[in-house]
Amino acid sequence: MQSSICARNRRKLPSLLNMVMTSILQSRDAGVAAEAEGEIFETYNEDGTPLGRELRSVCHAHGIWHRAVYGYLFNANGELLIQKRSSDKKVAPSQWDLSVAEHLSPGESFRDGVVRGLAEELGVVLTPDHLASLQGPLSPMHQRRLLIPERGIKDFEFVEAYRLDGYSEPISFNHQEVSECRWVSLQQLRADMASRPSDFTIWFREEIASLGFFGAADAAAAASTAPASEQP
Repeated sequence: MQSSICARNRRKLPSLLNMVMTSILQSRDAGVAAEAEGEIFETYNEDGTPLGRELRSVCHAHGIWHRAVYGYLFNANGELLIQKRSSDKKVAPSQWDLSVAEHLSPGESFRDGVVRGLAEELGVVLTPDHLASLQGPLSPMHQRRLLIPERGIKDFEFVEAYRLDGYSEPISFNHQEVSECRWVSLQQLRADMASRPSDFTIWFREEIASLGFFGAADAAAAASTAPASEQP
């Protein structure tokens, strides 16, 4: 009896997931400001001790620690999806960013946050198979500080990052959040960041460099030091 109940629940999972994601997309399409200052964040001391909850605008004005998550979405060719941030963004407008960067909602895990962010910003609805293959965290939770004095922004975050490979479904990005998307090889991305760093958000540059461009940096170094006869 118990096994049959479990089997029925497993069969219901895809439909339940679709219902949740449909609700997310409907909320997105109803209109979401590029910078939702009324958002509520869970807040923390610098050592990670929970404090309570506060408005996004207050957190960013006073450097109150909160949580965010990064997501890297790859296709079957090993290309990374990058997005160009809306020109209406207060932080890094019109700069290229990683696939998704999302603040966490109260009570939300890092993993759930990246799943929600992919749906809200890119229309990427993850199936149970996708969820099972979602990799992360890619490194231990760590701190990021972003100071933009001219805009009065002190964005202090605890961050984790996740990765999904082999995505082949269409992208339908939120035009209020994102102005453009494209797939790029890691080798090309590394070259573009080296030649035009200001085209990319500082956190994207620093985070992907800390991950060695997912092996692209090591491959480039190996190619440059190989004997001439071995170089491609």
